[in-house]
Amino acid sequence: MNRFDRVTAILVQLQTKRVVTAQELAEKYEVSLRTIYRDIRTLENAGVPIGAEAGIGYFLDKGYQLPPVMFTQEEAAALLVGEKFVKRLNDSVTAGAYGAALDKIKAVLSHQDKAHLDTLSQSIDVYSPQATLRPEPENGWLVNCQRALSQGRVIHIRYHTHYRDVLTEREVEPIGLYHYSNHWHMIAWCRYREDYRDFRLDRIQAMTLQQAHFSRRSRQSLDEYLQATQQKTEMHRVRVQFRNDVVEYLGEQRYYFGFVAESEVEHEGAVEMEFLTPSLEYFARWLLSYTDAVEVLEPIELQQQMQKLVEDVSRHLKIKAERFI
Repeated sequence: MNRFDRVTAILVQLQTKRVVTAQELAEKYEVSLRTIYRDIRTLENAGVPIGAEAGIGYFLDKGYQLPPVMFTQEEAAALLVGEKFVKRLNDSVTAGAYGAALDKIKAVLSHQDKAHLDTLSQSIDVYSPQATLRPEPENGWLVNCQRALSQGRVIHIRYHTHYRDVLTEREVEPIGLYHYSNHWHMIAWCRYREDYRDFRLDRIQAMTLQQAHFSRRSRQSLDEYLQATQQKTEMHRVRVQFRNDVVEYLGEQRYYFGFVAESEVEHEGAVEMEFLTPSLEYFARWLLSYTDAVEVLEPIELQQQMQKLVEDVSRHLKIKAERFI
């Protein structure tokens, strides 16, 4: 961050809090205390009435009013992403208040920035935020994808295909960002495969925005892609309850089975989890490894599938035992 941006950011910080310490600012912007003192003096010389109290911190004069702060495209996009998560919460009051606040922010944006947000709004979605959010690597892929979506630009990526454990080079035309199973996914037309593909952002090893553009009209929208995918592959919604003492053993494997969300069931000492799976039999075989520490809440078809597998195992073991008699 250059000095001008840092000084401006310090002024914003002074607006957002009653008192701000020099140490707090130094840690936030990763500079020395001496640099912060110099930046504060720069603001004072520019006519900003900053008060200071030894051992307390800096503050703005109560009568000082600043004009509306302009947002960068990245900052406005971050707020838009936040709205996508908030809308999925089971709290209509909070979601409504957040939407109203974002509308006020949009009102002060330039025409170009408004168009940027409108494009992103149609190209970003969140399946469910109720799972514990896992931090994405700090590689800038999410911001790069947002920029490519807004500008209709081709992206070159180096992608790690998990199930084959190989790296491939791809040129893709992004149509949307979708958050599910606790990860961001870029949905894009893959020029290599000549079909739509789902790329998990944390598996992208390298990303470069190309100068080449593509026609958004020639590709599906994110909504069209999701609807087509749901029609092509029947997904089963599963609710199961794991006993607390086995939850820690689920680890990463839960994400390979379509993990969506979880919530504690305090009075039963358990954790309820929600999954989306294309195969109930495959899912049932995984659940059986947890024996009596798991209970299927729905659907009934999964309970029946597990019962059938238990009967098959029992029959198999009985036959094996009879051979040794």
